Amino acid sequence: MVFAQGAKPRLAHGCAASAAQTDEQRAFGPDFSISHSGPWVGCAAVRCGRVGFDVEMGSGERIATFVAREAALKACGAGIGAWHEVRLSGGRASWRGELLSAHALGLFAGAAACVMTSFAVPELTVRALSLEELFAP
Repeated sequence: MVFAQGAKPRLAHGCAASAAQTDEQRAFGPDFSISHSGPWVGCAAVRCGRVGFDVEMGSGERIATFVAREAALKACGAGIGAWHEVRLSGGRASWRGELLSAHALGLFAGAAACVMTSFAVPELTVRALSLEELFAP
């Protein structure tokens, strides 16, 4: 792990180059984001690029907008002070010139969740695990 002052924690090693990846994806290497609210805990991870994840209890447009903004800030490593700089439009977000793709998740009962990535993800793999499965020997 690398803990640079003023930046989000990141994994220390880069990622293997692939023809399908952009220079930006390779430059950032693997990334992850963790969030929790009420009984829910989640983690989003990408091999290369940036990712932000947020889950919050509640439903409706206000909560959906909140989790999208929070996921965007987490992807960019920005603090809550940059909240009003995030622009949301049509399944995308932007912050200080960085474009992000939004992926709303509907698998948390009574909660809203969103994953933001720095590149378009053709397929998002989601796995829900019980605590028994997560901590099985």
